[in-house]
Amino acid sequence: MTLYADVIWLLNLCIDYLLIALTAILLKRPFQQFRFICASFVASLIVVFMFTPVADFFLQPIVKGLYSALIVWIAFGYQRWRFFLQALFMFYFVTFMTGGGLFALHYFWQTEIPFFTDHSLTSGSFGSGISWLFVCLGFPLVWYFSKQRLETIEVKKVQYERLVDVEVWLEQSKLTIRGIIDSGNQLQDPFTKAPVMIIQADVLRGQIPDEWIEQMLNVESIGTTDGDERFMRRMSVIPYRVVGQPQRLLAVFKPDSVRIRHEEEWMTVSKVLIGLNNKALSPEDTYQCIVHPKMIVHGITDKLA
Repeated sequence: MTLYADVIWLLNLCIDYLLIALTAILLKRPFQQFRFICASFVASLIVVFMFTPVADFFLQPIVKGLYSALIVWIAFGYQRWRFFLQALFMFYFVTFMTGGGLFALHYFWQTEIPFFTDHSLTSGSFGSGISWLFVCLGFPLVWYFSKQRLETIEVKKVQYERLVDVEVWLEQSKLTIRGIIDSGNQLQDPFTKAPVMIIQADVLRGQIPDEWIEQMLNVESIGTTDGDERFMRRMSVIPYRVVGQPQRLLAVFKPDSVRIRHEEEWMTVSKVLIGLNNKALSPEDTYQCIVHPKMIVHGITDKLA
């Protein structure tokens, strides 16, 4: 199968553009289409140089490094060394990651070991038709998979940075759980303005009587059945609304205190209410409660020893 140099050049141009675009996505850099296209064009010229007498010059490691730096400079510009080096190293990382993924995918589908032949060593060809077809089909898949996985890692990292240790004190009993600070949680008592923290109901079982939990989960039955007077004094009902749904009622109770460990500091929150959720808050059980951001702002902080 005959492969034309212009087809190989066009394929490299597209691949170079996708690598630069993925670098920009991971670095949260703005998309500058004209610069990206120019950088991709310069990067793809390496294919043309391979058919010229200067091919050996462009195979030198130092030339490859300088050429990569030129590509990154065209794509992202230069503001300061740290900005430039961050883009350069991320470009290398993206290139090695996708290239390694493509190699692994090729190896996975390979059913025999191709030993070098005299023809492969002397022909100087740019790969077989099958190999280039594999690149055309496999590279977009590896690129998309890499992008999705790296975004997932980033989300997990952001989520981990929002995770806190939480201690809930009630009736001389201490419950230690993990919580996540949710900036979208604006639930509070409409009268006292006390923030509401949502806890997964099952983690409270064994810490407080089951009848207390059942009373809170069945808010409609509150006031119609007899309950523990100690707990009833702690309990109240507040309205809340979910987007796209009518207003509902949520039973909450006031704990003795809540302590939160955030950024290596313990803080005590006295003005807080707790509501229960009957379902798991995290599918992976990473956290068991949703912390109101006002609890972090208004908590009384003590430095860790």
